[in-house]
Amino acid sequence: MDYWYFYLIFVFIFGALFWSVVMRSLDIDAVIDALYVGLYFLFGMTLLLFWRWFQTRKILKNVLSDERLSVDNLSLPATSSVAHLYQNLLKQQTLEHKKVLANQANAMQDIQDYYAMWAHQIKVPLSVLDLMNQTNTIEKYETSNQLLIVNQYLNMMLQFIRLKNLHQDLTFKPIYVQAIVRDVIKSYKLFFIRQNLSVLITGEDFTVVSDPKWIQFVLEQIIFNAIKYTSQGCIQVIFENHHQVVIKDTGIGIAASDLPRLFDKGYTGLNGRLENNSSGLGLFMVKQILSELGHDIKIASVVGSGTTVTIDFKQTKTQAYETVSFSDEV
Repeated sequence: MDYWYFYLIFVFIFGALFWSVVMRSLDIDAVIDALYVGLYFLFGMTLLLFWRWFQTRKILKNVLSDERLSVDNLSLPATSSVAHLYQNLLKQQTLEHKKVLANQANAMQDIQDYYAMWAHQIKVPLSVLDLMNQTNTIEKYETSNQLLIVNQYLNMMLQFIRLKNLHQDLTFKPIYVQAIVRDVIKSYKLFFIRQNLSVLITGEDFTVVSDPKWIQFVLEQIIFNAIKYTSQGCIQVIFENHHQVVIKDTGIGIAASDLPRLFDKGYTGLNGRLENNSSGLGLFMVKQILSELGHDIKIASVVGSGTTVTIDFKQTKTQAYETVSFSDEV
């Protein structure tokens, strides 16, 4: 128990004893002598407790001022229960601090890993441009295509960094999804022309409350993947049920064994390994972004028969963001 109880008990006992002596008209000198002895004892006890308090304060000050000191084996002088509380709080704070450092280390490692993959990926279009320059075979369409790929990789790098604090970088507003789809397809028109791919957009447009910048990034990743793995045929974008966008291609398809892991971070799958042109982060980022926005995505595919990606813009969870009116400017 805390030592101040001891002082209270001492005062109570001697107070009761003194009152009893006075009421019985007994000799008070013996009580005074006992009181002196008790006071000497209390004085010694106070000095001891003060010394322990001073040592505790010194230890705590050193720990708080020097991050190199650990409290894992910290043993404070037991001056009171408060000292034990300090000790427990310090250990809890140290554990939390270690968790924060571990998370920061993991985040830094993620960024370093991504930079390594990004550097590897961006070397491909840069090498193509360099080869065209060296052989003096510069083609307008091919140059534009490679520059577009470089720009996409740069954009992906910026979005990957922002993904760490995605919830702080969201601006919800009503958007027309079909308008964003058309903008994305227009930006990739050179790829469609070079690969002789046709595009078909069907269904009625709809409006959804979401973040237009991140939705455009998601659609860019999905449509670019469709282009990358489709050498001939058609890419079809279907608007269904007033809240779904279905993107179908006639490409090489995805192995059934890869489907469950498509959204795993860094997973490239069989197609990515064969083509050596995948970072394994595009679909991972797509899934993270859509989950944060409250939307859903599903992918179905058959090898040799193409891939179908369904993005469901219906809110799958309650968003703790400011409500946006449909009368706002789009």
